[in-house]
Amino acid sequence: MTTRYPKIERGFYHLTAHGWQRQDMQPFPDDRLETWAYELACPADDAKERVCLTRTWIRPGMSEDGMQAFHTLFGQPFLPSVERNITLECQV
Repeated sequence: MTTRYPKIERGFYHLTAHGWQRQDMQPFPDDRLETWAYELACPADDAKERVCLTRTWIRPGMSEDGMQAFHTLFGQPFLPSVERNITLECQV
């Protein structure tokens, strides 16, 4: 299968008590702690993927320390690599 360029992908990642879960359509997981919009763009075969993750929702009443504990445990849904640049943003 040949990949067509530019490659663009959009969706959502949700941090739950069990780790990261990708689910693009609602209803989103009931046990989610936060939701991040995900967008990947790769203009050509020899270009780096550009990944943008934007936090769009956080569970009401969730403390910053509590969220940090889950991020320490599960990390981010994508890790930077030689093939990928990642941008993190926050709307909430």
